[in-house]
Amino acid sequence: MTARDDDLVAGEPRRVLRRALAHLSTQRRDDGSLELLGEVPPELVDPLVRAMQRVADELVADDERRGEVPRSGGRLHADAFVALLLRVTDTPPDQA
Repeated sequence: MTARDDDLVAGEPRRVLRRALAHLSTQRRDDGSLELLGEVPPELVDPLVRAMQRVADELVADDERRGEVPRSGGRLHADAFVALLLRVTDTPPDQA
């Protein structure tokens, strides 16, 4: 197994998450918010959902550790998505 094969982000292969995220795009709404659009292929959905849940769990645990009211609902999902996206697009350690 090479370093690229075991390059995990939130427990899932970075290359799989990149492929899943490549199927998504954003569209700005009239109110200034962003709408997430796309259709992730079925074989990429489970890894993406698992990774997002792991990141969401980390965010909630961090909120609790800091004594803050844990994020939930849409805010938690949006924050988890952005955090996952940032992690996936970071340069892997073996390529830095």
